[in-house]
Amino acid sequence: MPAFVLQAFAGLILALYFLVPAARPAFEVIGDLRARNGYVFSAVSAAVSGGMVSWIVLWNRGRIPPGRLVSHGVFFILYWAAQGLMVDTLYRLQSQWFGDGNDPLTLFKKVLVDQGPYNLLYATPVSLFFYTWKDHNFSGSKAWTAYKTDFSNRYWSVMISAWMVWIPAVTMIYSLPPDLQIPLFNLVICFFTLVLAFISRETEPADPSAP
Repeated sequence: MPAFVLQAFAGLILALYFLVPAARPAFEVIGDLRARNGYVFSAVSAAVSGGMVSWIVLWNRGRIPPGRLVSHGVFFILYWAAQGLMVDTLYRLQSQWFGDGNDPLTLFKKVLVDQGPYNLLYATPVSLFFYTWKDHNFSGSKAWTAYKTDFSNRYWSVMISAWMVWIPAVTMIYSLPPDLQIPLFNLVICFFTLVLAFISRETEPADPSAP
C-alpha cells in the first residue's frame, strides 16, 4: 500500500507538469533553483527532505532512544546529504550516457542502470550498513558483525521492497527534464519517510546502554 501511495503521489506531480499549464511557472522556479545551485541544492534538499523529516517524525513518535537525539539527527542529515550528491551524480551521468529524452527506450535504459547496478551494488548494501551502524550506537565492530550475520536476508528483503517503490518512481522521475529530477526525487523521499513513520508499528525506544 505505501508503494501505491508513493507512486500515485509521483504520478500526480508528473500530471501537473505535463497536463496543467498553470503549474508550469512553479516548476520553472524550482528547476531554475536547481540549475543555479547544482550539487549544493541536491545535498541540502536531500538532507532536509530525507534527513530532517526522518529525524523529526521519528523523534515525535518516540522512535529515537533517549540520549541519542543529537547523534541520530546528525546521522540522518549527513547521510541523506551524501545520498543527494550520489543521486545527482547518477542522474548527470545518465544524461550524458543516454540523453535527456523521455521516450520508452531512454527511460528503460536509465531505470535499468538505476535499479540494477546502482541499487544492487551500491545503494542498498551501503544503506544497510550505515543504518546498522546507527542502530548499534555507531560502533563499527558491532555493526560489521551484525551486518555480516544477517546481510543476505535483509539485503533481499530491502531490495525487493525498493524495487516495488522505486521502479515506477524513477520511471516518472526520468520522464521530467534534468533540473526537475532531483526535486521530484526529494519529494518522493520526503513522502516515503512520512508514510513509513505513520504506518510503522509503535515500539518502545531501545535501552541506550544496550549494544
